[in-house]
Amino acid sequence: MHIQQRLHSALWAAWADALGFISELIDEAGLRRRLAGGTLQHPVEWKRRIGGKFGVTVPLPAGTYSDDTQLRLAVGRAIRPSGFDPEVFSKIELPVWTSYSLGGGKASKAAASHIAGTGVPWFGNFYKGWTDAGGNGAAMRVQPHIWAAQEPSRVGSHLLDVLIDAVITHGHPRALVGALFHAMTLGFMLDRGRTPHPVEWVSIADEMHQFPSIIRQHAELSLWCSAWERSAEKTLDAAWEATVLEVIEMFNAAEEFAHSGNTALQEEDFESLRTAYELLIEKLDLRSPATRGSGTNTVVAALALAVAGSSHPISILQIAAQAVGTDTDTIATMAAALVGSVTNDEPPSNVADYKYIATEAVRLAAISAGNREHMENFTYPDLLHWEAPRTQAGAVGLVEGKPALAGLGLSDSLTLAGTAQSFSWSWTTLNFGQTVLAKHRTVLDELPATQCPAPLQRGTVHKESNPAQSEPKHSMVQQEIELMPVTTPPEHREPAGPNRRRPSGGQDLDVDAMLEWLRAQGRTDQAIGYAVRRIAELGTTEQMIAFTATIQAEIRLHAGQTHRTF
Repeated sequence: MHIQQRLHSALWAAWADALGFISELIDEAGLRRRLAGGTLQHPVEWKRRIGGKFGVTVPLPAGTYSDDTQLRLAVGRAIRPSGFDPEVFSKIELPVWTSYSLGGGKASKAAASHIAGTGVPWFGNFYKGWTDAGGNGAAMRVQPHIWAAQEPSRVGSHLLDVLIDAVITHGHPRALVGALFHAMTLGFMLDRGRTPHPVEWVSIADEMHQFPSIIRQHAELSLWCSAWERSAEKTLDAAWEATVLEVIEMFNAAEEFAHSGNTALQEEDFESLRTAYELLIEKLDLRSPATRGSGTNTVVAALALAVAGSSHPISILQIAAQAVGTDTDTIATMAAALVGSVTNDEPPSNVADYKYIATEAVRLAAISAGNREHMENFTYPDLLHWEAPRTQAGAVGLVEGKPALAGLGLSDSLTLAGTAQSFSWSWTTLNFGQTVLAKHRTVLDELPATQCPAPLQRGTVHKESNPAQSEPKHSMVQQEIELMPVTTPPEHREPAGPNRRRPSGGQDLDVDAMLEWLRAQGRTDQAIGYAVRRIAELGTTEQMIAFTATIQAEIRLHAGQTHRTF
C-alpha cells in the first residue's frame, strides 16, 4: 500500500498532465482544431508549435506530458536519501530543462535562465520581477518531496525542502503558500488514505502560519527573506498572513463544489458536474489572465476537484482538462496527484515514460520507508567543474560520438521532428529512461568536458527515441514494480562516487584542486559553502582541517590587502 499510493499518485499526475496539455492556453475553436473533431476524454496525439515564432510545428504522441511532469521528474532526481539537493536542481536541472521544455511559465523560465549565471546561489535567484512571481510553477512540481517523506502529514524537513525548492524560481507568497498547501494536503492523504474534510482544510492552512519564523531560522532562507523584504518593502510575515487568509477565504466556494460535484458524479449527471465546476471557476477567477495560473487559486481548485471526485478520478480530471481558458494541465495534474494517492486503480491509458515515472515513484517510496543506506541516487556531474550551457540549443551535443543532454544523460540516437533555420528539434530517450524533445544545433558539436553527463550507475538503458513506441504494457510494468525490492541488494549497489554520501572515511579528494576552483570563483560564500559540504561528504577530517585553515588564511590575507592603504 505504501508504494502503491506514491506510484498511483505519480502515474495519475502524469496522465492528467498529458490529458490537459492539449487544452492549455487555447480557445474552444483551437481545441476543436487540435482534436480534429474528436472529444477530450483521454490523452491523444496532437500538433503543437515548439520554439516560439521561429520554431516548428511537431506532432506530439498520445501521452506526451508538459513542463509540469518534466519539472516534477527533475525535482525527484534531485532528492537523495539525505534530502533535496537545491544545488543540482538549480544549477543543472533547471538550466538544462529549458532546452527540452514543453511549455513552462514565465517565472520558471526566467529563473532557469538567470540562475545559470556564475555566482547566483539558489537562495539568491533575483531575476527581474522575482518578488511578483506568484504562479503555480512551484506547486505543480513539489509532489516528490512528499512521496519521499517519512512522515508526510507532519511539519518536517520535507516541507522545508518544499520551500527551498519553491524560492529557487518564485518569490511571491502566493507561490510559496500554494506550494506548501498542496504539499500538506497530499501529505495528509498519503497518511490518512482519504481526502481531507473541509474543516481539516482550515487546520492544514492554520499550520502554515509558522513558516515565516521557520524561514528566518534557516541559514540560506533567512538571507532570501531579508532580500525579499528589502525588495518588496514590506515584511514577509504580513504578506504571508494575508496570503494564508486569501486561501482560507476560497474554501467556501471549494466546499460547495466538492459537495455538488460529488453528488453529480454519484448520479452520473455530468452536465450538472460541468455547471458546478463553471461556478467554481467563476468564484475563484480561474479564467482571468491575471489569476489563471495563480499559486493559490489553482491549488484550492485542485483540492476541490480531488475531494469531489476521489471515487471517480477519470470523470473529474476530464472536467478539469475540458475547462478551456483555465490552466487545464496544471489544475488537472495537481488534482490527479491528490486523487491518485487514494485510488486503487492505475490511469486508464499509458503515458509517455510510464516505466521511468513508475520506477522513480518506487525509489522515492523507498526513501520514505527509511531504506536510506541502500538507496541509489541519480548521478550528476561534479558541480565543482560544471558549467551550464550558454544557450538552449547548446545543451545537446556529442560525447564520444553519441548524442547527449548536458549534465543528464546519453542517448543512442536522435529522431528528427523538425528544423528551422540552423536549429533542429529531435526526440530522444536518455539512458535513464526519460524521453525529451530537445532543441539543438543541426550539426552537433562535442559537449565540453564541463557539461558531460556523469556515467550512468543505475537503471536500464532505453533505446527507443519515439515516445509513442517506448511504452510497455501496464501488466508488464506492474509485475516489475511488484517484484522490485524496496532496498537494493548489496551486490548491486552503486560504487562510491563523487555524488554519493559516505558515512565515514574518505576518498581521493584533491583539496588543492578544490582551492584552485574556489579562487576562480572569487571565494564567494556560495562556493565556500559548497566546497565545505563536499569535503564533509567525501573527505577526511584531516582534509577538512587543511582546507579550512588554508581558506581562512587566504580570506584574511585578501581582506588585509583590500583595506591596506599605501
